[in-house]
Amino acid sequence: MSKIGIIVPYRNRRTHLNHFTTAIKNHFINSKLDYELIIVEQADKKSFNRGSLLNIGVLKAKELKCTYVALHDVDMLPHDVDYSEVSVPTHLATNFISHEGKMKRIVFDEYFGGVTLFPINDYFHVNGYSNKYWGWGYEDDDLLWRCKENFFDFNTKQLPTKAHSSVGLYFNGHTSQVTIPKPFKLKNYTLFCSFNPAEIECNEGYMFDEYNILSIPGMDTGFTFNSYKRYKFETWTADKQCISLKSNITTPKQTTLCATVNQDEQIIKFYQDGELVDEVEYDGRVLHYLNEKFIYLGDSPSLQYNQRRPFKGTIDYFALFNHSLEEAQIKEISKNEGMGLIESYGDYIAPHTLEMCYDMKNSTFSELYDTSHRREIAEIKDCDRHQINQVNEFVEIPIPWRRESTFELLYHKENGFYENKWTWTETRKNQLHFYNKVLKGKSDYKRDGIDNVRYDLLSDTKMDDYHFISVEL
Repeated sequence: MSKIGIIVPYRNRRTHLNHFTTAIKNHFINSKLDYELIIVEQADKKSFNRGSLLNIGVLKAKELKCTYVALHDVDMLPHDVDYSEVSVPTHLATNFISHEGKMKRIVFDEYFGGVTLFPINDYFHVNGYSNKYWGWGYEDDDLLWRCKENFFDFNTKQLPTKAHSSVGLYFNGHTSQVTIPKPFKLKNYTLFCSFNPAEIECNEGYMFDEYNILSIPGMDTGFTFNSYKRYKFETWTADKQCISLKSNITTPKQTTLCATVNQDEQIIKFYQDGELVDEVEYDGRVLHYLNEKFIYLGDSPSLQYNQRRPFKGTIDYFALFNHSLEEAQIKEISKNEGMGLIESYGDYIAPHTLEMCYDMKNSTFSELYDTSHRREIAEIKDCDRHQINQVNEFVEIPIPWRRESTFELLYHKENGFYENKWTWTETRKNQLHFYNKVLKGKSDYKRDGIDNVRYDLLSDTKMDDYHFISVEL
C-alpha cells in the first residue's frame, strides 16, 4: 500500500503555513491517496538549512511507513498537481500562477527545487540532502548531482550546437586576448559572436564569477557569461544608466550570441542561438563609444575595475554590423554555420552593413584578419588555435523526469542573483562549496546527508491535520 509523506521545511512564515495546510488538505479531500503532512520547523537563530530540515522530515516519513515523499516548499500551493506514486525521482514544479506579477520562478533544464517526488528508498540510497548548505541555494543542485552519481534513470534533452568556423582560438581565462581596431562610432548596430565556454570555475577571491567574452571598454558594452549559467549583453546610456539583457539559465555549450541596438526605435534585443531571449525599450541615447579605439575578446584593460574575469574557452567567429539586423536575418546567420557573413544567402540580406568580420581560421599565431571591406588586422595574445569538429548538431544533456503541474506562488522577498551579486552572502559560500568541492570530488556525500543529520528535537506534535516537528540544528 503506497503512502506519500509531504515534507515542508519551515520557519517564521505563519501566514504561508496557514495557506499551505488549508490548500493541501483541500487538494487531498477528493484524492484516494494516503498521505501524511510533516512540517519541520527550524527554531534556532542559525541560517536556514532547508536540506537538513527535509532530511529530518523524511526520517519521520519513514517512521510513519510512507513509501515515497514530496519535498515541498511552503510557498507553493497545489493548483493542478498529481501527487501519485513515482518509480524515479520526479520534479513537479513546472508551471506557476502568480497574482499581480509579484513572484516568478525560473524553470531551467536542471531545476530540481520547489516540489520533487522521491521514492523513499531512493532518497536513502543517495543519502538525501547535504547538510552543508546554509541560507539559500545549491542544495537542490547537490541532490541532483547525487542522483547522477548513483546512475539514476534520467530524461534527456538535445540542445543545438553549431560552430561557425572550423578553427577557434582557445582563451586560457587569464592572459589570452584579441585586440580589434574600432575606427568608427556605434549608433544602430548588431554584435555577433560564436564561442564555446569552458566549465564554470568559481574563484574565492571574487563575490561573483563573470567572464568577459567581448567588450568595448569604458562603461563596458559587450557579452559576458556568469556562474549563474547566464549570458548577458550590457551597454550604457549617455546619462550612465546600465542596460542589461540576460539569457535563460543554460548548460555551457557551443553558443552564438547576437545583440541588436536600434536607437531610432529605442529598443535593444538579445538572441541566443538565433532565438530572442530578452528585449528592452529605453529612453535617451546609448553611448556610441567614439573615443574607444579597440574591442577586446577575452582579457580587457577594464576588467580590473569591474571584477570580471577573462573568458576561458574557444571563440571561433566575431562580427559587427552598422545596422540593427531583423530577426529573420539573425536566425539565418545563427543557424547556418557554413556560409559565413560576407555574402548574402537565404534570409540574410545585409552583408553590405558588415563593418568587421573575424573568422578565426583566418589567423596566425599573432594576427587575426578581417574579411570585411575594412581589412583591419587584430592582434592575438596567448591564444592557441584549435580545430573544431562540426559533426554533431546537438549536445545531449541529462535532465530530471518531470510531471507537468501548476502551483500558486505565495509572495515573499526575492532570493537569487540580482544586479551581479547574490541576495544572500551564504549563497556565494554554497556556490563555492558545490563547484569547488562537490563537483571536483572533494566532498563525500556518504558522510553528509540523512544518515548524518544532527539536530536537537524540541517537539514532535500530532496536530489535527499534520505533524509539526520543531528542531534546533
